[in-house]
Amino acid sequence: MHSQTLNDPLFFETGGLAGDFAAPARMGIYVHVPFCPHICPYCDFVKTSRFSRKDIAAYFSGLEKQFDSFAKLVPQDISDVTLYFGGGTPSLFPAGYFSAIVEKISSRFRIGEFTVETNPFSNSEKIFREWQMLGVNRVTLGVQSLEPAVLGYLGRKHTPDDVLKNLEAVRSAGIGQVQTDLIFGVKNLPEQRTITNEIVRLEQGGATGVSCYLLTIEESTPFAHEFNSSDETIESEYQDILSACAALGFAQYETSNFSRHAPVHNRLYWYGLPYLGLGTGAHGLLPATENHPFGRRYKVGPPVLKRTAGDDELPFSTAAESLFSTDFYEGNRTREMALQELLLTLLRTREGLPLRWLKAVFEDAVLSRFWSDPRVRRALDSGQFEMNTTHLKLSAPERLRGDAWSLLVASLLCP
Repeated sequence: MHSQTLNDPLFFETGGLAGDFAAPARMGIYVHVPFCPHICPYCDFVKTSRFSRKDIAAYFSGLEKQFDSFAKLVPQDISDVTLYFGGGTPSLFPAGYFSAIVEKISSRFRIGEFTVETNPFSNSEKIFREWQMLGVNRVTLGVQSLEPAVLGYLGRKHTPDDVLKNLEAVRSAGIGQVQTDLIFGVKNLPEQRTITNEIVRLEQGGATGVSCYLLTIEESTPFAHEFNSSDETIESEYQDILSACAALGFAQYETSNFSRHAPVHNRLYWYGLPYLGLGTGAHGLLPATENHPFGRRYKVGPPVLKRTAGDDELPFSTAAESLFSTDFYEGNRTREMALQELLLTLLRTREGLPLRWLKAVFEDAVLSRFWSDPRVRRALDSGQFEMNTTHLKLSAPERLRGDAWSLLVASLLCP
């Protein structure tokens, strides 16, 4: 560890890392909306399909109070932010439900990228116009597939035609970016499903990008005993995704993210920059201060109880205030913790690890052992790792195994 960065809370900027992030926003705000019209069998996020109008009103009021408390912890020199409404299903409600919290945020910060997650099942042409008037300039659309059999297996209620109508409505509303989510690695894949064709159809419909996620099997969901496709099928699908996105001009910004526009909010996470998480189930990273030079991580809300597999017991009426309780992780977030997190996220990005940053934050002896490690040398010789004059990164196909590579790199640099 170089002495000049020993106590530097912005050690990633000192090493040039922040220079790779070309956006004025240096903090994000994530607002979690846990309400859903129905529960998808693979979803492990905090959510519920059982709620009343009273629950909704109390929840949105609680979001405003929580923002007020967190805003006091943000240094005044942070003025530009991104805003992201996620869930759950934020688009289940008219945009007017969010106007008060947006006004509060706007009174303190300048909002750049403003994203809302939407569900084709609950969307209407009117709601996209309302979102645009609220300031939304980016939509993520939970497509998951354009094949009816896959949609049925995943428990989705919308149809492929609903998706195409949604894309047209987004364009009509004047929202410039629409990122569409797809899930791959689904078992018993219907022969008629070609994910390449789905991506092409989405682009033709107006999508400006796709986020392609490998189906994750979580024990707390109805899919607990399901299985993914074979490794061979998953790798083949991922290669098809790479090829289709490259042909359409969608740049790969991260393992799962392909777009014509750099995803600013998500990149804040990848670059280790702070973000406020509001609402039950949200996580956050407070900005660095003198007492907490690498920020503080926290989680919002109590431990969640399951009504049924996938449907969460949220204490709206019995102890609603606990939905907004803040649990800070014990102890200070150390330099080593921050480094390990960055190594895990950066190697998933298309840029990878800046060489100048590595030299700035790791001692020469540590780097020497890293470069001489047989696994690193084999990865470079085989093309799994690629290196130019400025960065070390994974090849595009190898990003499918990015988490495993990141763990190896972190173990070598932060033993």
